[in-house]
Amino acid sequence: MSRVMSILCLVLVMLCAVSPTFAAQKEWTWMVFLNADNNLDSFGVGDQEEMAKVGSNDWLNIVSLIDRENGPASLNYIEKGAVTKVKDMGELDMGDYKVMVNFVKETMAAYPAKHYALIIWNHGSGWKSYDDVVLKGISYDDSTGNHITTEQLGLAMNEIKASMGRNFDVLGMDACLMQMMEVAYAVKTSVDYVVASEETEPGEGYPYDGVLGALKSGMGPAEFTKVWVKAYAASYNGGSQGTSSTTQSSVDCSKLSNLKDAIDGFAKASMAGAFGTQFKDALLKVQKFYYRTNVDLLHLVKLLKATVKDEAMQNAAGKLEDAYSQAVVANATTGSTMKNASGLAVYFPSSSYSFSVEYNKLAFAQESLWDEMVQDFYKKTTAPTVVADIENGDISSLINYVQTANSNNREVSSDLVAKLNFRVFTEGGLPSSTQDSVKTLISELKTK
Repeated sequence: MSRVMSILCLVLVMLCAVSPTFAAQKEWTWMVFLNADNNLDSFGVGDQEEMAKVGSNDWLNIVSLIDRENGPASLNYIEKGAVTKVKDMGELDMGDYKVMVNFVKETMAAYPAKHYALIIWNHGSGWKSYDDVVLKGISYDDSTGNHITTEQLGLAMNEIKASMGRNFDVLGMDACLMQMMEVAYAVKTSVDYVVASEETEPGEGYPYDGVLGALKSGMGPAEFTKVWVKAYAASYNGGSQGTSSTTQSSVDCSKLSNLKDAIDGFAKASMAGAFGTQFKDALLKVQKFYYRTNVDLLHLVKLLKATVKDEAMQNAAGKLEDAYSQAVVANATTGSTMKNASGLAVYFPSSSYSFSVEYNKLAFAQESLWDEMVQDFYKKTTAPTVVADIENGDISSLINYVQTANSNNREVSSDLVAKLNFRVFTEGGLPSSTQDSVKTLISELKTK
């Protein structure tokens, strides 16, 4: 019996040595969902090599799931100087959020740690849509045409949280345009920190050797995200990645509810007044990004605070600035074109026809007054301008509006029609030719 027990103990020891299932808990597990099944394939291979410059150690695991453009996916454990394949995974749909969830769950089980960082590596688009085709999201898989939407990202992180029994430590997105209020808000109850870029990222993406090299034993998530942001900026400011205009920031998700409340206060103050001219001017000057509908939230507020002297707006703007400073715990930019990027973008198209109705499905839109404020701005700047022009015998602004009207701005169109009907046909006093032209244009507008 003792010999049998000895053999069993030996087998168990051997299994512990070779199977990740028996791995001891470390301080950190860094996992990368590396979707290179697209034109970024070569960058994905290079980034794994950067990770291998640091490598796993006695307190850090580095794990990647890479799906390449012309080949199957593989699970890898990255050690110093070596990217070791753990398992062939076959062809995967990296645009399926459930595949990402399974990767995270299995990695946490195989490589347990006190803290976890998940990097979603791929193209990103924050929030964006074209002609009602929703492109917002991340992890675009060219083989399947699928991607992870903002709503699905929220579902994924909620499921991961449920399996952990607590919030996930850090969600990093090595992708373009993902550091938006709308995106961070989707994961605010399941993730502690989000690290991402307001602007597009260069193809080289994260400087993985710099970021992982900045992580030290004993470092917690808050401190890590700060050195992470600093290392990213240093690499593009004449460092290892060259010189480029970039943004990178860390957001404390536990502060986003307070920030949303401050945004609501700002929206209420805005809607209570008539500040359309100031908003128009601010939208011309505000820091924008590759998608021009993305604007820097804090910069917009500062521009409005400088021009709108209304007491309620001043107080609301001050409270929003305070809440913002609590939420954005680290921010860094490189290049003069990004100097006014403060860490968190938000959706604000300057024209009503560009505002996608799909936006209203997002959690942030449903729970905040931001979209109501934006629509209020459109109404307050559209109808008064058109009506004033018509009173002066000029219908060109109405013609221009009708030409650009679509399903996205029907709410604004309805408001305009109501005001036109009152001024032109109820109050009257305008030439019959003008009335006839307006009537025709209103009929056309109602078909849009």
